[in-house]
Amino acid sequence: MARLATAAGVTRYFLEAVGKFATARLRRVGALPIYPHWEVRAEVCERCPLRVIRCGVSYCGSPLLRQIDRDPAIDGCGCPCHDKAKSAEEHCPIDRHHQPAVSDDGGCNCKWCEREIRKSNDESNLKSE
Repeated sequence: MARLATAAGVTRYFLEAVGKFATARLRRVGALPIYPHWEVRAEVCERCPLRVIRCGVSYCGSPLLRQIDRDPAIDGCGCPCHDKAKSAEEHCPIDRHHQPAVSDDGGCNCKWCEREIRKSNDESNLKSE
């Protein structure tokens, strides 16, 4: 019985990955918008200890098909970093303390969102001085 639940979870995970792959391809051909400051996100990924390079491509952890069963906060999500950074819906799986990122109605504490919040706070402090 537990095996069926695991198989259903893996199927759902693969379907999500296929959806992410399709949207990344659509962004490449210009059919979907690209996150405006994706280069900053990608820069954060390039310095991350979860980053793995396979065949010249940076991944958030091992590529998905090399490691299917994973905890994103420990193993990364398996997505190519640049494709992930270009999506406005994506978030980093960890916070700046390398703990699992938490999303709620008020926002997200992932490395990407926290960096953007800190940067906007720094800019507002400079303007007020």
